[in-house]
Amino acid sequence: MKKQIFLYFTALLFTSTISGQEIKDFFSTLAKNDLFYGSVLVSKSGENTFSNFYGYSNIDKKEKINEKSQFPIASVSKTFTAVAILQLKQKGKLKIDDPVQKYLLNFPYPNVSIRHLISNTSGLGQEYHLFDKAIKENPERIFSNEDIIPALIDNKVPLSFAPGDKWEYNNVNFCLAALIVEKIAGISFGDYMLKNVFIPAKMKDSFLPKNRKLKEPNQVELYTYPNFYSTDVVNVQTLKETFLIYEKSNFYGGGSIVSTALDLHKYQKALFSYQLLGKKELEEALTPTKLNNGKIASYRLGEKEIAYGLGWQIYTTDTNEKIVFHDGLITGLTSILMHNITKNNTVILLSNTANPVFVTANEVLKLIDKKPYKMPLQNLSRVYGSLLESGKKEKANELIGEYLKNPDTYEATERDFNRLGYQFLRLQKTDNSLLTFASAALIFPNSSNIYDSYGEALLQSGKKDDAIKMYQKSVELNPDNENGKKVLKELL
Repeated sequence: MKKQIFLYFTALLFTSTISGQEIKDFFSTLAKNDLFYGSVLVSKSGENTFSNFYGYSNIDKKEKINEKSQFPIASVSKTFTAVAILQLKQKGKLKIDDPVQKYLLNFPYPNVSIRHLISNTSGLGQEYHLFDKAIKENPERIFSNEDIIPALIDNKVPLSFAPGDKWEYNNVNFCLAALIVEKIAGISFGDYMLKNVFIPAKMKDSFLPKNRKLKEPNQVELYTYPNFYSTDVVNVQTLKETFLIYEKSNFYGGGSIVSTALDLHKYQKALFSYQLLGKKELEEALTPTKLNNGKIASYRLGEKEIAYGLGWQIYTTDTNEKIVFHDGLITGLTSILMHNITKNNTVILLSNTANPVFVTANEVLKLIDKKPYKMPLQNLSRVYGSLLESGKKEKANELIGEYLKNPDTYEATERDFNRLGYQFLRLQKTDNSLLTFASAALIFPNSSNIYDSYGEALLQSGKKDDAIKMYQKSVELNPDNENGKKVLKELL
């Protein structure tokens, strides 16, 4: 989406405790820098503070995003599935530590409990290649939740770890949890959501599609960058999915709910005022899960340690405020519902151009709480890559030089440069790959990983002597780099 696309602002509300103009300026800057297009809702002390819409629901038709625009919310749906399970627990219909086999009789893993499912600690196999064989045998078939257990059995998929030993993000967990809801309630998961969540929370523009490939009139089109060096987005329908199952499935529970920012705010308010769950059940959902060894189930996201409860992610700020959230990502779509429990402040972002939302939501929470915040910046590797791809190598080098003098002008991460370098390498754009890794080494001179990657690119380019130097530098920076040591042994 080009910078020339103008912004569409509506429904701007603000309270006397915060400058509505400041929030408006924040998102205006993001949109001008191609860092956010979609729907925004910010709530302070439980009240709508700011609601705006940016860009187009359909670029080709010039249809603007508005308050009725509906977005797939991706993995934010997991919080809804956890709510359904906890509602049934609250009614005495199940116990969280019941084995899954009690409700899904053919489930082949006796030691996996419902808690393991909705805390992502089950050890179950992922869905990415689970159906590859079945798809090749029956290419016209669309697979759904009911097909997961037979696939696990047919493929004799072992658990990747003992239930409760580790934490691993897995959509299959929540798809099976949705099956349990259906088994106990005796109705479809979509009907359960409508009756027990959407209607009680007055969410009039939310639904679970029976076929996610068929869009409702108000659903937005999804757009994404086709490459790590692209600066213009394309409709995701023009791209091939990463995994076969994405094109041949209609799973629910781990994702698939379609909603609006306003409806998600209604959901958040109903949930945190105990209209959907009792206080005990909600607190259970928002309590970090403990692994078998007593440690918290968690992962690193940037500088933050994120714990996982039951369908919710949790962290504590430097000022000891409790933040709970869930984000979502599918091709062309990012979503996040982030709630500061301590301050009762909420940020909801739905982007149909897959803009990063976690960092943005965090900075908005700081902004509305009158704390120092950082404006998200353009991605250096993307701008740099686009210059290389268009043959403007001198300008690309100048850009790196300018960044090294003033690192506050762009966002630069080792991961982004590594991905860009490898993509150029896979596409046989060797010169661009080598230039990318060389620039990455300047920006991240203490990164063993970058030098290892640079060495691999040089080796594939037939530059053995230079590759040896890069691998040696990598091992020097990280003596535990076994791959680097192995390659050097083969080369020397």
